[in-house]
Amino acid sequence: MTKASVVKDIKSAGQPYEGQYGTLYGFYVTFENGDNGKYNSKSEHQTKFVVGQEATYEYIGREYQGKTYFTVKPVNPQFANVTPTSSGKSVASSSKDELIARQTALKAAAELGGTPQQVIANAQTFVDWVMKKAELQTSQEQHFAGRQEAQPKAEPQPVDAEGLPF
Repeated sequence: MTKASVVKDIKSAGQPYEGQYGTLYGFYVTFENGDNGKYNSKSEHQTKFVVGQEATYEYIGREYQGKTYFTVKPVNPQFANVTPTSSGKSVASSSKDELIARQTALKAAAELGGTPQQVIANAQTFVDWVMKKAELQTSQEQHFAGRQEAQPKAEPQPVDAEGLPF
């Protein structure tokens, strides 16, 4: 999730280590909004997070042995679509992941077919599910509601004396 907050504190995470991309220096970064996480830099004197300055960052949680650990990665604010929320925290209003999900869902919904309104409704259902905004607890009857095209009612056919329409 892309967020923005003022950097409150930065501490070294100990000795540098050799990673697959060379020597990495670890830092623990704390933000005013309460977020904190580890940042790995190729530079011993990192400049991406500066105490007292606002930073835009990816906030990534990972589970390990029943605990959640967070990493932070700097994001160029020019390329992040960040908006403040009512709680004062900032979040991405239209993340790259959501845009990809929306495009994929629209394609899948179009392949299912239907009227434009049905395609859009199906696409939104798929996006909500992919982005975990909604659980699909829809019955088969609800799912197919509105998909049936209204069939024109047949005009009554004249019948002969034997009750046959021809």
